[in-house]
Amino acid sequence: MRVFAAASLTEVVEALARPFEGGHVVPSFGASSELARQIRDGAPADVFLSASREWVEFLRAASALDGEPLVFARNALVCVAPRGSPLAAQGIADPRALLAHLAPGDRVAIADAGVPAGDYAREALARLGLRDAYRPRLVGQKDVRAVLHAVERGELPAGFVYATDAKLAAVERLFALDPTTHPPVEYQAAALRAAANPAGARAFLLHLRSDAARALLSDAGFALP
Repeated sequence: MRVFAAASLTEVVEALARPFEGGHVVPSFGASSELARQIRDGAPADVFLSASREWVEFLRAASALDGEPLVFARNALVCVAPRGSPLAAQGIADPRALLAHLAPGDRVAIADAGVPAGDYAREALARLGLRDAYRPRLVGQKDVRAVLHAVERGELPAGFVYATDAKLAAVERLFALDPTTHPPVEYQAAALRAAANPAGARAFLLHLRSDAARALLSDAGFALP
């Protein structure tokens, strides 16, 4: 059974696949936007796990869903710096303070436009009145894990990722973005109309509601609905 899942779910989906009895799970990970477009264009998939309601609705509009989607997890957006970075010692508490501490040539990693993590972060910056100030500083990455890896390797001094991602790498969390400045970060699961294993797809959505799945999500740092 093919599960297309947002990159930020990589470790959780791999763990969820092991006890699942509805079929052998073959996961594919990437930006929710890119995965949704692949599904629309006919890529074989049974289940879609998105980091944004927007891309589930995109597939609904394409008549690609089988039944109603399920909200199964929530997350938060944070800004991170490489472990041991001078920025981490500055007590930076918000995006405005980060701007004040960046050197003239410093850039900040962010997921590309259309990728949920990038869209959430850009909306937060816009609502804070910082969109224009940040525009020349931002460097797009293909998905949130690419942002995380660029910061972890020290290629960029800071980046916007999910709180769960920040727990997985040698980075330091500088601050969390105010959740009122962007739409809720909700993960939705949807069975797909073109599924080769429709019974398995529906069973996987039920699996996401199980105590075992909820424990895995909670242990990984996701909030539960």
